[in-house]
Amino acid sequence: MTYTFDIDPLVVLGLPPDASMEQIRDAYRSRSKKYHPDLGGDEWAFRILSRSYEILCRARVAGRCAAEAVRQEPSMPVVDPVVPRAERDAEGASVRSGVKDRVDHPIQLIDVELLLLRLEVENPYEVIGMASSDRNLSCNLDVAWPSALWGDGEGGPDPGRILAQVEAAFAATASGSRPTSSWKDEGSSSFRGWLSYPSAQACYDAFNQLRRELKARGLGVHQRIRELIIPRESR
Repeated sequence: MTYTFDIDPLVVLGLPPDASMEQIRDAYRSRSKKYHPDLGGDEWAFRILSRSYEILCRARVAGRCAAEAVRQEPSMPVVDPVVPRAERDAEGASVRSGVKDRVDHPIQLIDVELLLLRLEVENPYEVIGMASSDRNLSCNLDVAWPSALWGDGEGGPDPGRILAQVEAAFAATASGSRPTSSWKDEGSSSFRGWLSYPSAQACYDAFNQLRRELKARGLGVHQRIRELIIPRESR
């Protein structure tokens, strides 16, 4: 099942109904400095902010195109722009691809999934003012090697050497990022492990650290981000 909520982009950006494109851009840039994940903000709040900016910009562009169409051909119908929907898996989680590093061979890629479990909110504007640690039920960094992109598993660098490098990078990240819990399974030809954190920001910070550790060893990440909203009545 998919859980969604409506967003009033004008309220999110603090704008009047007749705001100009310049006002929309200025409001978005101002709030981005506070909520952008790279600047210490929460990723979910920034997504709401970015979505609001996208909706308003699309509406302004569509409005201008409609006005121009009316001037050129009064009888021409105006079609609302199509806004793409997020992909969802069988559990109803929102899924999107993240970064994919360039490597010499697919065996050097490590699958890293950020799994964010959030509690459903009744008012989406609560997200903006809520502490990042209160927005999540669980934030996990799931690490798997070899990557699903490896294919037939033939050729490339020595798998044993890469496995040792993955284990070392995971251990360094676990030591430096202070997860609330962790688990790993070091097989003879594969690696599986996860690190759990109290907030999305801490999880993203850990991902960046893991990526640095892997890149220092000549490896790369194939990232995927899953976000699952848990309805309140199920708690």
